[in-house]
Formats: sequence, structure tokens, C-alpha cells
Amino acid sequence: MSGISNSVEQLTRAHLRNVQQLAVFYTGKGNIYAINIAKIKAFIITEEVSISDTPSDSDVIDGIATIRGVPITLVNLDRWLGHPSLPIDQYKLIIFCEFNNHQVGFLVKDVINIVEKTTAELINSEEQNTKITYTTYVEVNKQTKLCTVFNAEQLLVDIGWTDDGQVQLEKYIDKPVNNKKVILAAEDSKVAREVLLAFFKKIEATYEMFNNGTALVERLKHIDPQQVGCVITDIEMPGTDGFQVAQFIKGNSDLAHIPIIVNSSMTTTAIKNKMISIGVDDFVGKTDIKTLYASVFEYLGSK
Repeated sequence: MSGISNSVEQLTRAHLRNVQQLAVFYTGKGNIYAINIAKIKAFIITEEVSISDTPSDSDVIDGIATIRGVPITLVNLDRWLGHPSLPIDQYKLIIFCEFNNHQVGFLVKDVINIVEKTTAELINSEEQNTKITYTTYVEVNKQTKLCTVFNAEQLLVDIGWTDDGQVQLEKYIDKPVNNKKVILAAEDSKVAREVLLAFFKKIEATYEMFNNGTALVERLKHIDPQQVGCVITDIEMPGTDGFQVAQFIKGNSDLAHIPIIVNSSMTTTAIKNKMISIGVDDFVGKTDIKTLYASVFEYLGSK
């Protein structure tokens, strides 16, 4: 695997340099895709694990693999992306990941490399294709190739592991927050943004929504900090990511009192620990309305 470690739970301090580390890989037919390494728990050689062909309602699920003693659902990325798929034994690797507290393995042909990209080098492409988060360019065999970062949130919705939040909105929210302080939220995913907007309306909150962290930080420079009830931020965003949003707030004496709720599909222990070290106040998985409501109500709810 070109010197890539089979364990990536110990992350580098890449976010402090305003870069994202991407694991770049080949799909079955040679298409070049990537995933943020912060979402990866390990790279697993496919032939070294036992895979059972388990019936599923989703045609993109290829079975169950036992990884580290735990049964893990295997997703065929080729099939989900609309590409021709291969037999399981022709996929060399499983990229073992965690999203929204769900563990999942992605079947890939091979990993090419791990690259660093500044957020400025990531082009947000979700408006053109909901299965794509970003596109960028990487060097493969001394040639510049287009690389696509797939949309994990959309994948989880498509395989039925998360919903649009409507059921949870009705089940868990029983009263409004009754607070006029504004919630500032940064989220680049259209799927997650729609969930947040429905949530804010349901709790009758005053809010401002931003498509990226850069816009939220700029707003913080021009708003009375005492009027901000809390900040809700994603982590993986173009421009200014969630790490930098949190650092900007907690490193500024005028803003440091503002509660920060991280709302992210990147739910590994390593990521949570990094955010805690910055000083964030809570960490919520995307579309987890019950936990988000409890967190927001703690800071804004009527006593």
C-alpha cells in the first residue's frame, strides 16, 4: 500500500496547517476517488478477512466482514456511484471507516496514496451531484488526474442508515427554546443543511446559516458576541474548516464564552479528542436530532 500504515487512528496535526489529508484510491474500473483520512479507522486487506453474503434491502451492500472481531457492513462504492462493479475477490482492500457512529467498510481496488490538500484546493461539487462533496486534482504516476471526494452523508441516507430527521423532529422535540439569542451554523452539505433548517424552525430558534466556516467566522467579526447563543459547526468544510472555526472562537477572549456544538459525521475517538482539546462544548453526530436538541436546549432553553 505504498508505505501507508494499516492503522490511521493516530492522526497528524494536519488541521493546524489548514489542510485535509485524503486517502486516494482506485474504484473497480480505475476511477480515482478519495476520502478524508480522519474518517478512516484502518485499511484492511480483503483476502485476510471472512466475508459472509448477508441479504440486504440495499443493492450496494455486498455482505458482512468480521473486522477486529466486529461484524462490519461492506459497501460497494462502484455500485453506489453508478459504475460497473467487480466480484468481491477482485477488490484488494477494504477502507474501514466510521460515519455518524456507524462502522462501515468500502470495497476499493487499491489505495494510491495519501495526499494533503488545502481547503482552497477542494472544489465544492455537491450542487452538481449529491454523491460528490468535492473535486480536486492529484498526481498519479507523474500525471495530474481529477479526483472525487464522495459524499458520506448522502451514502448513509441512500442505504437507509440515517433519515432526513423528520421522524426525530416529531419524536424528540416537545417545546421551543424560547430564546432570542441567535444560533450561528456552518454546514457545507446540502443534505445536512436541510436537516438543520428543519430543526431550527421546529425549536423556533433565531438562526443564521452559512455554507462554510469562512462565512461564519466573518459574521462573528461583526456581531455582538453577547447576542450569540451558540455556534453549530461541521468539521469538513472548504475555506475554513470546523477545527479553525473552533480555534478562532476559543482563542478570542471576546468570543470564548460562546458554546460550540460540533455537528459532524466524523465521529471517531481521535476526532472527538482533537475537538475537545480545542475547547468545544459538545459533539453531535449529523442527523442525531435527539442529542442535538438536548445540547442546544442546555445552552438556550428556558429554565
